[in-house]
Formats: sequence, C-alpha cells, structure tokens
Amino acid sequence: MRTLPIALLLIALPLSGAEAAIWAWGCQGQLGDEQLIFNRYNMVLFKSGKWKLGDVKRLISDDIKTPPDTTADKYDPQNTNEAFEYSTIEFLGKDDPKRKVTLTEKSSKRLSHRHKNIGGRDEDIDTYRKVYAFKRGDEPFRDITMQCIEYQLSTCGGRCK
Repeated sequence: MRTLPIALLLIALPLSGAEAAIWAWGCQGQLGDEQLIFNRYNMVLFKSGKWKLGDVKRLISDDIKTPPDTTADKYDPQNTNEAFEYSTIEFLGKDDPKRKVTLTEKSSKRLSHRHKNIGGRDEDIDTYRKVYAFKRGDEPFRDITMQCIEYQLSTCGGRCK
C-alpha cells in the first residue's frame, strides 16, 4: 500500500515545467504524371492531373491531404524517427506490406533557414531542395527533385516562464 501515497504525490506535482519538443519534416515532388508526398508519418503517390504542389509548410502536419476524388497509393515509413537524417528512407504499402518504395538521397541544398525564440523555446524551420533516387518494387531507379521542410521546436530547457 506504499504505492498509493507515492502515486498521489506524483499527481499533485505541478506539470507546467515539462514541455515536449516537436520535430516534423516532409517532402513533395513530381514523378512523371504522379505526385509523391511524404512526411514523418505517411507517404502518398497519386496521379497529379491539374493539382499543383501546395505550400511545403503543410507537410509538417500529421496528415497528407490529397485532391478529392483521387485514388492515392499509401505507404508507411519504416524509419520515422531518423529518416530525414539518413540517406535512405523505406516505405511499405499500407494495404500490402510487400509493396515497397525506397528513396535514396543523392543531393541536398538548404534553401532557407529561420530561427526564433518562442516563449523560451527555439523554433527552427529549414527548407531544402533534395534529389532522391526513387525505386518502387522491381522498377528501375528514377530521380525525383523534391521540395522539403524540416521543423523543430525545442523543449523549454528550464527557460519557459
């Protein structure tokens, strides 16, 4: 029964000192007549039609929006916490894990960097132009140039007031 007083003590402690960090990233590009969009949590491939690539900042949200009435081929990333730091990212089909897409980074150029302090937290937004070698299943590699974004919001580190 000693755990009950400890549990009550933990509940009573103020929770305001802890702030979670945020790391989000994503890329979008045109691959022939398809658009490829991925972020930390999803990847979609769909026939682009007349739909143009949107603002790269929308890629830092969890969901990827596709045009209405569009059939999208959906994939799950396999290395969500490190993918933007490694040169190879793998995705497996949501409906069929045997379907595989591999993206291997060939080049990367940072186009912009913005840093600011928000209530004791550091916010960094970087945009890139990246070239990946794209491979789907048994198809040969093809190059795709992508617009990418990386967003980081630090923890307070004791600076929030």
